[in-house]
Amino acid sequence: MKKKDIEKFSTLFKVLSDSNRLSMIQHLCGCREANVGEISRCCSIDLSVVSRHLSKLKNVGVLSAHKKGKEVYYDLNASDLAKILRELADEIEKTDCCR
Repeated sequence: MKKKDIEKFSTLFKVLSDSNRLSMIQHLCGCREANVGEISRCCSIDLSVVSRHLSKLKNVGVLSAHKKGKEVYYDLNASDLAKILRELADEIEKTDCCR
């Protein structure tokens, strides 16, 4: 595995290792999109904390965001996330330890 791939996976797993962020991802799996207020209510987390978590998820490409009027709505980039995790699974399967 290349060093840049290791860094990519490491960064992703650091972001995904937070239970609040995983709750937000789970919520976004159940609805197509949500704004900060909706995510805050469903996950019982303060608005400012939700915003910080969403920013981290967006920065690694797990989420995308778009504006509707004054509100920012977040969408889960499910296929992109699955692709990255699949890449890691493929790398693991290539190694001798899986034979």
